[in-house]
Amino acid sequence: MIVVDANILLYAMIECEATPLTQDLKNKDPDWRAPPLLMDETLNVLATYERRGILALDQCQALLRSTMAFMEAASIAVDFNLVLDMAARHRITGYDAQYVALAQTLDVTLVTEDRKLREAVPGIALSLSEYLSGSS
Repeated sequence: MIVVDANILLYAMIECEATPLTQDLKNKDPDWRAPPLLMDETLNVLATYERRGILALDQCQALLRSTMAFMEAASIAVDFNLVLDMAARHRITGYDAQYVALAQTLDVTLVTEDRKLREAVPGIALSLSEYLSGSS
């Protein structure tokens, strides 16, 4: 089991340079978890992609359905007191702290491509390549 943030899920769903790594990640550890916030973040990215003409509305709607299906199985609520503690302790946003708090609660790795977040919480967060190479 791992915690993934919105960028990892989006890389898995929208073809890009990181997509093959997300497939490797899914093969290595298919049990992905996320806080409910992931839904909001993904929805915002999809709305932005549609507005900028990167994806058509029907593509965004299909990706939204996939995200909703993912979240039915993967979503785990976080303790907001712990989130606030993580944000204060690591000097990170409340958004990022939700992923960190969930990873800590589950005692698993957070996989993210957010470099600043990984630097803020070493030992909790790893990049795709770090996790795949066994640095977990």
